[in-house]
Amino acid sequence: DMNEHVSRLEPYRWKAFQCLILKGENAGGPNDINDARKLQVSKGQFDAFIDSHSGQSMLIPEPNTVMQNSYLMLDEELRFLDCSENGKVPSQSILKVGVEQALSQAGFDDLMFHKRGGIYAWTRERSISN
Repeated sequence: DMNEHVSRLEPYRWKAFQCLILKGENAGGPNDINDARKLQVSKGQFDAFIDSHSGQSMLIPEPNTVMQNSYLMLDEELRFLDCSENGKVPSQSILKVGVEQALSQAGFDDLMFHKRGGIYAWTRERSISN
């Protein structure tokens, strides 16, 4: 239960991400960079965590179904990474084919991006509390 700690911190936004396992990245395979399987929780466990913190108005839950295809990631070669098949499949580089063509290979879910509040006003008035 993180309610007391989060309340004391008074964040403007608090995003809670479910651990997403991706082949070739964190699935514990021989060629994976990391093994995050011990951090994986079920949908029910994630939902229970969110429910127990539902009094936090700034909480923004992002389960795997929301997160997986609603972010755009670029690798060091400026290729979009398509995570739609539970891995990271690179597109062609935007330097070679342009953004539009590379983006069409990204598996990006524009509707989910908007649904999760991907367009966000990054400015706000600050309040100081004791």
